[in-house]
Amino acid sequence: MDAAVTPLLHALDAGVPATLVRITSLKGFGLRDAGDGAVIIDGALNGSVLGGLADGSIVQADVDDHARRTLRVTITDRAADDAGMVCGGAAQLLLSPVADLPVELTDLLRSAQPLALVSASDGSSPDAIVTKRNAVGDLGPDTDALVELARTQIAAGATATIEHELSTGTFAIATIIPTTRCLIVGSGPMADAIAAQGALMGWEVTIDESVALATDFLITAGPADALAILSHDASVDVPILDAALNSSIGYIGGMGSRGTQTRRRTTLIDAGHTEEDLERIHGPIGLDLGSRTPAETSVAIVAEFLAHRSGRTPGRLTDAAGPING
Repeated sequence: MDAAVTPLLHALDAGVPATLVRITSLKGFGLRDAGDGAVIIDGALNGSVLGGLADGSIVQADVDDHARRTLRVTITDRAADDAGMVCGGAAQLLLSPVADLPVELTDLLRSAQPLALVSASDGSSPDAIVTKRNAVGDLGPDTDALVELARTQIAAGATATIEHELSTGTFAIATIIPTTRCLIVGSGPMADAIAAQGALMGWEVTIDESVALATDFLITAGPADALAILSHDASVDVPILDAALNSSIGYIGGMGSRGTQTRRRTTLIDAGHTEEDLERIHGPIGLDLGSRTPAETSVAIVAEFLAHRSGRTPGRLTDAAGPING
């Protein structure tokens, strides 16, 4: 859904007729993601859902009436090969008039809040919005269960659409998770290694040691964002940690020895923070993977962020039960 956010905001702001397209189930289509989405405006698909030939059939089905409907798209491997696609597949889509989406969606998207759109997969119910703290819309007897499922999906930290079978039918929960912005306070090989890992994840990464820049960043930081403090300078790390603890940022990490961590904690306690506040700081930063080099340590740091965002206790998949992805 990431590619759909900008055109969706445009349609909501301008009040133009438009249709939001979401995948509710997916088989095949190569590297396509069930979290993909797009918006149809003026007969054009903004974003990509299935790619190539399949996307063209979606626009044809909308026929400019922007009505709520489901659509099944099937492309054979031969047709896909002829059209230059990776492979064919079958997908079930939900097309929703943008004008019928809850009015609260505009502000939530603009403020980059993680959220979920929830609807019956067959299109029989209007869309509801779920965030970590609020829910808008009524999905019938299963509303409470769907809100809980949506919040679990939001906590997993990935843009995806997952179908759930409940007592009153099948529902699609589509999460929209903003791109992670990561501020690295420090410089050198360690900062460069974390930045490289962040780029691999598709994050927006900034490296800087300015307290003023960090403070501005933290004003707008949200649950999807991360702060990694590498600086050991008390005139830099403490004021930035203080600002971070007063912000909504999702992950706060601080590099340094245990002595450095103690010094920071003592100063922050003296500044009025509680022990509960300080539990938000991951310091020393990263998981215990036996890392020694900057490259290895950056993997441990990013892995800790992912575990924290999804609410998981790090461990081996070999020792776990249940799904292995998300």
